[in-house]
Amino acid sequence: MLFPFTLVAALLAATLSAQEFPIAKPGCQDRCGNVTIPFPFGLTDDCCYDAEFLITCNHTFSPPKPFLSDSNIDFTEITLEGKLHLEQYIAKDCYDASGPTDSNTPSLTLSNFSISDADNIFVSIGCDTVASLYGNLEAAGSDGSEYEVGCTSLCNRLEYVPNDTCSGIGCCQTSLAKGVNYFYLTVTSQKNHSGILDFSPCSYAFIIEEKKFNFSRSDLWELQKIDSLPMVVDWSIGNNSCAEVKANTSACQGNSTCHDPHNGNGYLCRCLDGYRGNPYLSDGCLDIDECTDATVNHNCTHICTNTVGNYTCSCPKGYHGDGRKNSEGCNRRRSLVIQIAVGIGGCMVNQDNMRQVEEVANIARKCIKIRGEERPSMKEVAMELEGLRTSVKYPWTNDESNVEETEYLLGKSMEIVGFEKMAGTSAGYQSLQNYLMQSLGGGR
Repeated sequence: MLFPFTLVAALLAATLSAQEFPIAKPGCQDRCGNVTIPFPFGLTDDCCYDAEFLITCNHTFSPPKPFLSDSNIDFTEITLEGKLHLEQYIAKDCYDASGPTDSNTPSLTLSNFSISDADNIFVSIGCDTVASLYGNLEAAGSDGSEYEVGCTSLCNRLEYVPNDTCSGIGCCQTSLAKGVNYFYLTVTSQKNHSGILDFSPCSYAFIIEEKKFNFSRSDLWELQKIDSLPMVVDWSIGNNSCAEVKANTSACQGNSTCHDPHNGNGYLCRCLDGYRGNPYLSDGCLDIDECTDATVNHNCTHICTNTVGNYTCSCPKGYHGDGRKNSEGCNRRRSLVIQIAVGIGGCMVNQDNMRQVEEVANIARKCIKIRGEERPSMKEVAMELEGLRTSVKYPWTNDESNVEETEYLLGKSMEIVGFEKMAGTSAGYQSLQNYLMQSLGGGR
């Protein structure tokens, strides 16, 4: 019987977390094949920010493929964090016993975008491999100078090549500079792979997304079957920084903020905390319900209340604290019986009230026993307190701050206890709840 309920709860959570946020400009398509196209990118001139963000959707492929403008650069994902994921060709230089068999020098030219130095690395693979990357730098403050980096990997026996390590033995990797917007790759050998053709017939060079690269000695021959590998490009808007564009106009839309990119020129936008959506669209950043959105891990222990751009935590009736994890949380208020004991304990103890003090202390000890079956019922506690009440008037009964707590502590059980006839007496047993309310108001 639990399964249907669990399934419904899961579906509800998925529905709540799948809140629809705007992606493209109103009236514009937001997909090409399997790829989402968010503004500032667009499939037509009126749907993109400018010509640099125009996407051509080629329907001769199945499914259709998106390309940057009229180039041959196809990509697999655009993120609003300023990342463009694409597949880039591998440079190869292969041999067999008769000589060279396959060789190429792939290149990539970007207009205002840059190869991500934070996400990518330059790699060469092979046991007789010298790889080079030549390009241009267009980073902020650079003069568009030429850029060159190299990597050499060597080995003469397969057993010397370690798996999961790229440190020069069969594999070499190095970082990239910021602002590279054009490059081409070359890869050569020193000895035409002589003596190692059986396990390393080729030399390879490529730029690859670092988190998707893990070297294996099998790459020495398996990469012959692969043409391209994943790479990340950084994109941003324009050539002016946030400070410059803010001086003239509002760079980013409502509920969003402007920030300068880590790599390249221009600026980027992001939604403020508590909002999600497309910060490049008017009213594109919408408030998220942190309390119900399954993708948000709110900090409440009990009650979460959504507010615009934020949320608040609180505790249920009968608890106190700020309701937050790693803070006060929610703690149950002390039992009324324990408060009675504390209150009496603070009174002057003398021969006249010693018995009452001992009796209340005994009741308190019973109520805090760990084993539930050893604790008295509310009715039993009420009857014992009633007996004590008639013999002495306690100072704690004048504290009106206990009214709500008494109601919470006793709740429905007092309605059951109230108005029951006590055995051996003609008078009705007064509701304990009414009794306590009267007592808290000053007693009799």
